[in-house]
Amino acid sequence: MTSELVLQTKGLCKTYRQGTANLDVLMNFNFDVALGECVAVMGASGSGKTTLLNLCGGLDDPTSGEVLIRGVSWSDLTSTDRAVRRNRHVGFVYQFHHLLAEFTAIENVALPSMIGGFAFSEAKNRARQILEKVGLKHRLNHKPSALSGGERQRVAIARALVMKPSIVLMDEPTGNLDGRTGHSILELLLELNSSSDVSFVIVTHDLDIASKMDRIVSVEQSRQ
Repeated sequence: MTSELVLQTKGLCKTYRQGTANLDVLMNFNFDVALGECVAVMGASGSGKTTLLNLCGGLDDPTSGEVLIRGVSWSDLTSTDRAVRRNRHVGFVYQFHHLLAEFTAIENVALPSMIGGFAFSEAKNRARQILEKVGLKHRLNHKPSALSGGERQRVAIARALVMKPSIVLMDEPTGNLDGRTGHSILELLLELNSSSDVSFVIVTHDLDIASKMDRIVSVEQSRQ
């Protein structure tokens, strides 16, 4: 791991309007992630963990403050430029895999590369390589309905990594899995992190998962 910063949030605030009242979810939240770092984000339900991930990934705009990916602020980019930068630098993994049901594993994983401008043959080659890396060499042509929960989440992880992003943002990636399968996914993530420079930010309620990260950040601190 180096000291190069992949993600920075500066004075990040997010307020939602609820009827006639304002709900402050994040207040002056400052947060840095270095290249290759694994960070757990923890907090009670409703404390703003998912909101933070959406802001970090440029999927939502803060009320004030800014988020920078590799030194570039989302607020300085057009929607088109955001999409390009997100495709190149940010991967997402959610509690539910969000795979396209009609596509095979390799087709699902190839999509980000195709969106990124790679030819179909090259996109499939990249997808094949990363699927083999996550242990799914024997499941390339299976559709999600033919995969186990753990296998579907491995496909989702492969999809998030196929563009070799700077950072992968994960929202409860093991929350929908049984304990044994969740543990195998965690071990896979740690292995992938150790073999690459990609950073991971993982929202989790699981202290066992959090304890294996480089550090833990509490979003509730932003309200104090």
